Amino acid sequence: MFRREKSQNKILLLIDWENIRLNTDFLARERVSMIAGFDRIQRQIVQDIGGEIVGVFIFASPHLTSTEAETFYREGFYVISCPRVKVKDEKDKDTTDEVLIEFLKDTIKVIPNLTHICLGSGDKDFCQTLRKALRRGLKLIILAGSLSSLSPDLIDLADSNPLTGKKMVYIFSPTAD
Repeated sequence: MFRREKSQNKILLLIDWENIRLNTDFLARERVSMIAGFDRIQRQIVQDIGGEIVGVFIFASPHLTSTEAETFYREGFYVISCPRVKVKDEKDKDTTDEVLIEFLKDTIKVIPNLTHICLGSGDKDFCQTLRKALRRGLKLIILAGSLSSLSPDLIDLADSNPLTGKKMVYIFSPTAD
């Protein structure tokens, strides 16, 4: 069977920003750099599996995109604002998961030679769509804000690194300035 070389890996990062942000331990440091944290995790992923990151997409509700989008944009990340919608007799509903899922479905069809999806979220809401991506032959990397916020179902879906045999699950942490 044809085996893909490490240098041919193409990795797409899809980040549920509110999920990562809320579940990352910020209390340990007074000043942190989220961008330095993203740089570190991207370098680690590329070092572990090789290849290149073909895009980083940050999904967030409007209140977060309005305050942090400029920083992400300067770093070359794509920011996708996910509206909150009014649901009858309920508080506003966050649409981030739904928008990210639809984006994932559409994007895996149009990026040639995509090999890996890195999902930055601990939500099990993504499992059904990720299973479809796995059936298409894509490998799955999980990025979470903390182990306690990570669904065991996502851990099960994550692929193992062929060199180490360990699940490709990474924990995001900001870096001190």
